[in-house]
Amino acid sequence: MKQQPVRSARQQSSSPSASGTRAGSLPNARSKGRTSWWTSLVRIPAPDQSSPRWHVSPVIDMAAYHFSWVWLLIPMLLAGPDRYQDYLGLFALVMAFNFTHRHFGLPYAYLDGDVFRTHQQKLTWFPLACVIMLVATPFLLTRRAVSWWGVSFVSAIVFFSLVWNFWHVYMQKYGILRLYMAKDPGPAERKTPGWVDRLLIFCWFPLYFSYLAPKHRQLISDNANDIKAYTTVVVDFMTRYETLLVVPSVLIVVTAAGLWLWHDWRAHAFKNRARLSAAGGTFLLSSALLWADPIKVYVAYGFSHAIEYMVFVWAYQRRAYRVRKDPPTVMQRLLQRPISWYIAFSAVLLTVGALSTVYGRTLLADLDLLGLPATRWLFYYAVYESLIHFYTDGFLWKMRKAQVRANI
Repeated sequence: MKQQPVRSARQQSSSPSASGTRAGSLPNARSKGRTSWWTSLVRIPAPDQSSPRWHVSPVIDMAAYHFSWVWLLIPMLLAGPDRYQDYLGLFALVMAFNFTHRHFGLPYAYLDGDVFRTHQQKLTWFPLACVIMLVATPFLLTRRAVSWWGVSFVSAIVFFSLVWNFWHVYMQKYGILRLYMAKDPGPAERKTPGWVDRLLIFCWFPLYFSYLAPKHRQLISDNANDIKAYTTVVVDFMTRYETLLVVPSVLIVVTAAGLWLWHDWRAHAFKNRARLSAAGGTFLLSSALLWADPIKVYVAYGFSHAIEYMVFVWAYQRRAYRVRKDPPTVMQRLLQRPISWYIAFSAVLLTVGALSTVYGRTLLADLDLLGLPATRWLFYYAVYESLIHFYTDGFLWKMRKAQVRANI
């Protein structure tokens, strides 16, 4: 056998394969640092694992739940005021995601036999009533025999849907705060009460009514034709008593923020970064209505709400369906290929939502169906479908339910 040359001590110490050497340890340290950063901030846990503080991961939670509104609001603020001229692309994107998210939970409700059997009556009668009211809408609006009360009835439904929409959007923000509190390992007696979180979320409404309603009187009138009978009364009242209501409204916001900070410090000395980020993002977005174009802020709020919901449903389902049922439900069969399912399902809905926004005012403006323009059909479909969405979400995703808490 040929004898190998003897290597000097210096050559051995500089060899990449020498164990414990500086040259050999640097790549491992850098790799470990990169892995640690990715694991702690970005990496999505396996379906059978759960982040101890965050819902998915810090970066995904902040990007999807806390600050997703920033993606839209900043470019919209740099554009002109007309959403159909100056930022139609962004507006169509928001409407596409809004349309998609309202249908995103329906497969879970209707294609999982266990879920449907558990809530069978709730998932049947109210949605059926909404479908009947949608079909009856042209009759209520166009028939002389019922024109007065028919128009009043439809207008009341639209106004009710708008109010419920505000409640639903803000309650989802509240639900995210409670999600982080449910995951907090602190003792129950020191945790922030639900009413404190709810007050932080809803404390802005008195200020919106007392300050924004009089300030944007014409803007509200121009965008509220279907519910003008209701908005006129509210705006007139707030305009008359604005000077008396603004200061107490500001004090409510300050008090709510102070109470929340005190309780959060008492609970975990501001160490729950997920709750701090969620509360901060929501507080900033809520305040934006006071200093930015309210239409643009409302659009950004809608986008944020849609992204929150879609990410939550995806994260919940990947954990809820991690164990295969026997026999498997339709929903579980679809989620055997989750990427294909989510892409195909979302692509169809996003396309419908975007096209109806971009071309609805032009291609569908002259198309009538049963005496009602196609654009109005789209509008009333959105109203009644929103009601179904608000209603079903009210009992499917309750954070106090053991099944929901087990999959967060």
